[in-house]
Amino acid sequence: MAVLSKSFQEWLSGRSCNELLHPHSCRRAAFENLFRFAWSNSKYYLPVVLLHLGKHSLRSGGANQEILLDTLWYYAQLVFGGVVDASLISISMCSLRNFLGKFHLYTLLFIPATIGGAFCALFPKRVKHLQHTAIFQALIESLLLHLNPLSKLLASSLSLQTAIFMICSAVILEGQQRRWYNGFWFLTPDAPKDPENPSPSKSCTHLELDCGLYIVRGIRNYLLVGLALDVFRYLVSSSKLNQWNLSHLNFQSTAWLGCYVGLYRAVHCYLRRIPIIDESLKHPLAGFLGGLSYLFYPKLTILSYALLEAIRSLSPKKHKPRKYSKIRFGWSDVLFPLSLAYLIHNYVMEGQRVSALSGVIIDSTTANYARNIGKRIARLQ
Repeated sequence: MAVLSKSFQEWLSGRSCNELLHPHSCRRAAFENLFRFAWSNSKYYLPVVLLHLGKHSLRSGGANQEILLDTLWYYAQLVFGGVVDASLISISMCSLRNFLGKFHLYTLLFIPATIGGAFCALFPKRVKHLQHTAIFQALIESLLLHLNPLSKLLASSLSLQTAIFMICSAVILEGQQRRWYNGFWFLTPDAPKDPENPSPSKSCTHLELDCGLYIVRGIRNYLLVGLALDVFRYLVSSSKLNQWNLSHLNFQSTAWLGCYVGLYRAVHCYLRRIPIIDESLKHPLAGFLGGLSYLFYPKLTILSYALLEAIRSLSPKKHKPRKYSKIRFGWSDVLFPLSLAYLIHNYVMEGQRVSALSGVIIDSTTANYARNIGKRIARLQ
C-alpha cells in the first residue's frame, strides 16, 4: 500500500478530471453519465426482474395485472437506485478534485464510493436488500481470495469448503424454519411439527402419505428449477459474448439442487423415525448433511452467499420482538458504503484483490466507469 501511495503521488495526484475520469467537462460528463448509467443498470437488473416475475407468477398461478405492475415498479426502483449510486460516486470524484485542487489516493475512489453508497440506506427495503446482498457477497468472496495462508487453505481445500457450507446450510434452514430470517435460500425447509396437534398416522409433516413420494417430488421440482437456472445462465452469457455454443451449457445447478433437496428430505424423514434423537436436533442435522451436495457445485460464489445468509440468520436483530424489527436502519447501512468503497477502490487500484463477481457488479452498474479509470491510470503510469 505504501508503494501504491508513493506511485499515486508521483504520477496521478496532479492530473485533471479530463485525464483520469472523462474526456469532457465535469458538467457534461455528469449529464451524459445519467443516460449511460440508466442503460447499464437497465440491462443488469433485467434478469433479476424476470426471475421476480416468474417466482410470483408461479405462486399466483399466472401473471396478473397486479404482479406485472409490481414487477415494473420494482424494476424502476432498482434502476433508479443504481443510477443514484453511480451518479453520486462519479460527481463526488470531480467535486473532491475541484475542491482539493488535486487527487489523493482515497479521494479518487474510496471516499466518493462511500458517499454514493451511504444513500442506499434511503432506498426502498427490497432494493436496499438486493444491493446489500450483492455487495456483501462480493466482499466475502474477495476476502476468501486474498493471498494469505487461511485463504489459500480454504481455496485449495474442497473438504473445508464443503464443511463450512454444511454448517451454513444447517443454520440457514433452521433459521428459516423458526422464522428468524426469511431471505432467499435455494431450499424451502420442511414445516415444523405442531406439538399441540401431532399426526397420529405418521411422524413427518409433509402432505404426502409416503416419504418416498415426497422425496421424489422434491427432487423432480428442484431439478426443473436447476435446469431453468442453467438454461437462463447459458442464454445470458451467450447473448453477451454473442457465441451460441451448446457445449457451454452445463447442468451443475441442476445436479446440485436435485442432490441438495434429495439429501435434505431423505435424512429428515429418516431422522424423524428415530425416537432416541432429540427432536430439536433432527432438522439441523438434515440441513447439515444436505450441505454435502456442495461437492456437486463447488463454487466460492455459492459459499460466500451461504456465509452471508448464515450471518444474517444469526443476526441478533432477527430474534428481537417484532416492534424492534421495524427499525429501518441498522449496522448493514453503515457497513454497506464502506464495503462498496473497498471493492471499487481495490478493483481499480489492485484488481487482483477482488473477485470476478465484484468486477461484474461494478462494471454492470457503472457502465464500465471504474474499469475505464483503471485503464487510464495504467496508461499514465
